[in-house]
Amino acid sequence: MDLEAEEQQARERFLHKFPQLKAELKERIRKLHKLADEVDRVHRNCTIANIVAGSTGVVSGLLSILGLGLAPVTAGASLALLATGMGLGAAATVTQVSTSIVEDSSESSAKAQASDLTSTDFDKGPVVAKVLRDRVPQIYSLTDKCFRALQHIARNVRAIKLAKVKPRLVVNARRLMTAPRVSGRGGRQVQKAFGGTALAMTRGARIMGVATAGLSLAMDVVNLVKDSGHLQEGAKAESAEDMRRQARELESKLEKLTKIYERLKKGPTP
Repeated sequence: MDLEAEEQQARERFLHKFPQLKAELKERIRKLHKLADEVDRVHRNCTIANIVAGSTGVVSGLLSILGLGLAPVTAGASLALLATGMGLGAAATVTQVSTSIVEDSSESSAKAQASDLTSTDFDKGPVVAKVLRDRVPQIYSLTDKCFRALQHIARNVRAIKLAKVKPRLVVNARRLMTAPRVSGRGGRQVQKAFGGTALAMTRGARIMGVATAGLSLAMDVVNLVKDSGHLQEGAKAESAEDMRRQARELESKLEKLTKIYERLKKGPTP
């Protein structure tokens, strides 16, 4: 077979196969845009959830600082504020971790589909399972934090009830919180009754607690401002932009192939 005949055969094969190739490329482009839109949608919703959790964290920090500050003045109110702050803090952490898992699962699934769009039986199960395995340490930490938060809330509720029926213990607790030292017996009684709460903390311990809560509050405010700014800018995910870039590259290739097809379809120029 001579060269001219081979070129004619290759031309006919391309003209025959191109319509199907064009349809497949268009479908791939459509799926990439759809995946990118879905990733952006989940990312935006998760950003909103993080803003809500961040706001809750800020309130938690403020209540904790206020509760520690009021401990020497009003026992019941300070304990209630601290218990509420601890509960809100745990809820905020649960929301943030859950949101992170949801977004990671969605993004990993979308990336896997984007890299293998020709597969018609894509299974999200292994992708989600991998994300959960990677998050096991974080989930354990979250479980531990929630358990400790529940214990702290229970101790504060018990202390509130005890403070109402034994005001003398509250007086001793205030001495412990404000005085340089308290009698051994009085200190032991306070620790036994209010151990694990602000009423059993020394002045130095309360100052350290306020400083720690203040640092956590500052971090929550920074993250809240960052997430709010990201949301105002449109909350676009980087992986979604990568998928759109892949779609644009395919569109460019399809455009070039279409021009070649149209030129070959007209036949050789005389």
